[in-house]
Amino acid sequence: MNKQRGMTLISWVIVLGVIAFFATVVIRLLPMYQEYFGVVNIIDNMATEIKDNKMSKSQVNIMLHRRFNTGYISSVKDENIEISRGRNTPHVTKIAIDYEVRVPFIAQIDLIGHFQKEVDVEPKAK
Repeated sequence: MNKQRGMTLISWVIVLGVIAFFATVVIRLLPMYQEYFGVVNIIDNMATEIKDNKMSKSQVNIMLHRRFNTGYISSVKDENIEISRGRNTPHVTKIAIDYEVRVPFIAQIDLIGHFQKEVDVEPKAK
């Protein structure tokens, strides 16, 4: 008798099932991380722009929301944004964003991503 070579139909179905599972995970998580990297890019660009300008907290907040609108960032809400200035260093602006994204996966199972980014903006030295 010759030895059997290759995979059976059942093993092919199992392999394809595992590949489909991981492909579904990637498809669900990729938009979540793309949005996070968009948030990071917006905050880093704002930090370099705010260094030159003396802006109030409300002006910084308005600018941040406008950039989120143009960048299609929908997961970050007002309660997730904290803009503050230090007591001992009032010239330093701190922008902190802490938010959570919940994406449906299979049936009653959700994938949850918790993201946070914090930037301290110090004015340029003269």
